[in-house]
Amino acid sequence: MCILSEKDNDGIRRRIYDMYADFVKHVDPKGSVMDQLIQDHVVNPELAEQLRSKETRGDRCRAMLHELHIGGNPQAFIVLRTALLEDYGYIVDTIDKAASGTITLVTSSRCI
Repeated sequence: MCILSEKDNDGIRRRIYDMYADFVKHVDPKGSVMDQLIQDHVVNPELAEQLRSKETRGDRCRAMLHELHIGGNPQAFIVLRTALLEDYGYIVDTIDKAASGTITLVTSSRCI
């Protein structure tokens, strides 16, 4: 996991919520995204199964964002952004464009 600041995490969270409707429409956290969140200890396997059991992609995504928001992990949205790279690079591009260079870009599980 790449350690960035809480400020970076908050910035990513804000940018995701700024594009909430599109994010929920396109991202399905059921597969590799959730696996990365488990691996980096952002969610536990039990919570992941609860989130995966939601009926629709939108329901899964809304529930995941809610849990990350209330979960208290200061790296949650940084890890989410990294997890999106594999299958949702275009979403990460949108997040990063909105950032205007205010975060350290993460292109894998390592910082650059």
